[in-house]
Amino acid sequence: MNATASLDRLGTSASMLCAIHCAALPLALAALPAFGLAWLDSEWVDWTMVALATCVALGAHWKGLLLHKRCLPAGVAAVGLLTIVTAILLLNGSAQHHYIQASGATLVAGSHLLNRRFCRTCHTCGSESQNQKSSC
Repeated sequence: MNATASLDRLGTSASMLCAIHCAALPLALAALPAFGLAWLDSEWVDWTMVALATCVALGAHWKGLLLHKRCLPAGVAAVGLLTIVTAILLLNGSAQHHYIQASGATLVAGSHLLNRRFCRTCHTCGSESQNQKSSC
C-alpha cells in the first residue's frame, strides 16, 4: 500500500513537472540556446517523459485497482497519455503542440490524485491500514 502511495506521489510530481515543461517551453524557447538547453525541446525528451509517466502510471494504477477496484484513475491516465502521444505524433512543430501535451500531463497528474483519493477512502485500504498501522 505504501508503494502505491509512493508511486502516486512520484506520478503526480513527474506529471506536473511535465506539464510545466510543456507549458513553459514555448515561452522560453528563444532563450534555451543561449543557456545551452535547446535539447529540452527535442523529441527524445518527450518520449522519455512519456515512457516514465507510463511506467509509473501502470504501477500506481494497477496497485490502486487491486485495492479499491475502481478503474477511473487508470482511464484518466490513459486519456492523458494518449493526448500526449497524439500531440507528439500529429502536432509536432505546431504552436499547440506543447500546450496540448501540458493538458495531457495535467490529466495524468490528476489521475494519480484521484487514485490516492480512492485509495484513502476505500474499505479494503482502511481495514488493512488498521491491521498494519499504515495508510494506503
